[in-house]
Amino acid sequence: MRADTVDGDADLMARIPLWVKAGSSTDALAWDPWRRCWVVSCRAPPRGGNANRAVALLMADWLGLPSSSVAWVHSGSSRSKVLSADGITDAEADRRLRSRSRAT
Repeated sequence: MRADTVDGDADLMARIPLWVKAGSSTDALAWDPWRRCWVVSCRAPPRGGNANRAVALLMADWLGLPSSSVAWVHSGSSRSKVLSADGITDAEADRRLRSRSRAT
């Protein structure tokens, strides 16, 4: 928690589990009930951190947040990742992403 955070703001950092499909033909978002996480398909190749940067920018856009508000909690070369979004709750992140996702 940041030092300038007021007690009531402690929950305003969403943690969003992701499964990333880099090098896809399109940028897309879908909920995977089996993995219990968001699946992000992105056109960026999975080399040199390109896909991780692209996914962070896509997620910021889909969440309606500035790119500076999203950060990787866990990324690396695995498809399974966790992104944090500053300024919104888990429930609000879920609501915003569901409104942007394709039907699954």
